[in-house]
Amino acid sequence: MESIVKAVSLITRMIPATLIVVLFLGCAKQETNQAPELSASQREAAISSAMELLQTDQVPEALAITSTLIAKDPMNAESQEVYALALIARGWKLQERRDAQGAQKAWDEALTAYMNACNYSSNPGLLELSTGQLAQMLQNDELAIVYYKNAHLNNKKDARAAFYLSQIYLLNKDWVSAKNWLTQSLLRTPNEPFALLSLALAEAELSNCETALRLAIDGCEILPSDPNIRFVQARVVRLCGNSQHAHEILLSLPIQFQQTALFQEELENCKLSMSSEDK
Repeated sequence: MESIVKAVSLITRMIPATLIVVLFLGCAKQETNQAPELSASQREAAISSAMELLQTDQVPEALAITSTLIAKDPMNAESQEVYALALIARGWKLQERRDAQGAQKAWDEALTAYMNACNYSSNPGLLELSTGQLAQMLQNDELAIVYYKNAHLNNKKDARAAFYLSQIYLLNKDWVSAKNWLTQSLLRTPNEPFALLSLALAEAELSNCETALRLAIDGCEILPSDPNIRFVQARVVRLCGNSQHAHEILLSLPIQFQQTALFQEELENCKLSMSSEDK
């Protein structure tokens, strides 16, 4: 996730994690009626320590630091972001324990923290991208679309927000909107194979088969051995009326890929199309 990379860049010095926990939490207890503003070095030390702990899977300790950080420094984008990361990690831990309700609660709180971080940042583009990703993971497509669009506007050279938007529209079978955002994505990263194949699929669904087949070939030339790329190519070829060739592409995919439910569904669709074409 982009936010993790950004947060890791803040680690400019190594500080023993346990010492920071003791010092930071101890300082927090000194003032009960007021929360003095943190200095930049104090904030940096807390964030660095929290990220160290997250990197070593010490999630409760990281959450303890970030919770205290937020209590003392709630209106800072970096503080909110690292708090969100700790909450996301907690959510995964809870999911591993089969506590779905607890995981959902942690992720919802992380989403709120990310939204706060966007509000407090003077340059929220990458934060908006991460917020959109988390919202999409939580199946809040409406919110994800808002943040992806903002991220696209605020990161003039970054193609990812437009690509993620297109995937939402593809899943909802809104081929026109998917085509629009894939076109926007490819304007920024012209040779991205997954964007090329996604656009090929949208064009095929819109019956623009000449364009669809050309785009599929272009994408496959970049990543000729990727089974996901070839799978989408097979679907494009089937939609454009050559089910026999699509069937051949499918059967050339790795055995492990052929065992997936998605593959079996496409193979069945291909066989049905072949039967229709033979009649």
